[in-house]
Formats: sequence, C-alpha cells, structure tokens
Amino acid sequence: MTAPTDPSKKIIISSRFEELDRIVDEAEAFYKACLSDEEKVFTGVLLASEAVTNAIEHGNASDPAKKVIIDFRLNGTQAELWVEDEGDGFNRDDIANPLASENLLEDGGRGIFLIERLADGVKYEKEGRRIGIFFSL
Repeated sequence: MTAPTDPSKKIIISSRFEELDRIVDEAEAFYKACLSDEEKVFTGVLLASEAVTNAIEHGNASDPAKKVIIDFRLNGTQAELWVEDEGDGFNRDDIANPLASENLLEDGGRGIFLIERLADGVKYEKEGRRIGIFFSL
C-alpha cells in the first residue's frame, strides 16, 4: 500500500482575473484530497476564490506586473491556504462590518466577512498582504 500523496502546492500567478479558473481547480483538487466533508470542500474553494480575488483587485490593484502567491498546505490537523499579494496591505480593523445598516449598500468588506465566518481560523500577516485560511481535518 502506498502512502497518500501530499496535496500541498505553491502557485504564483500574475494579478489577472483570467487566472482564477486555474486557482478554483487547484483549490478543489487540494480540498478534495484532504477534506472528507463535501460542504467544507465547497467552502474551501469559495474562500480560495475570494482571497485570490481580493489579492488581485484590492491588494495588487489588478496590476498584472504584480504577483499573487497561493500556497496550499496540509499541516497535521489542518488544511491551510495562504494568499499573499504585493500591495500596500491593509489594517483588518479598518474594514467595517458589512452587516451594519450604514454599510449594507457598500461595495466592499463582504469577502473578509465571509472568510472569517466560514473558515475554522484566519490569520493576517505582513501588514495585511498575507492571509492564512484554516480548516480542521
């Protein structure tokens, strides 16, 4: 019997939305390899798409010369997704609650809200240029 293949993978893309389909496919393959719950697989794919979209649009201002690094890792008891951009970063405390009545019609803030509500854990590093999204196995 052979040991299961480690699904961990690091991908570097340019900040172009045309790259998203590839990342969705990679996220699906990664999460299917390490999560048995189909709902968690779907959630992982959704959050990967959201985090990479944020990195392209908000972090790198859709500048195709800037890169986004996506790192899928299997780490003992959890599946990890790390997404890093080359932008200026952001302060998490500056993102308003999208459910507050004064923010319901605003364009931004929903992606971070979704990530924080649906993942088992979230971590911000490098002044907001890097986000870690965690799912328990």
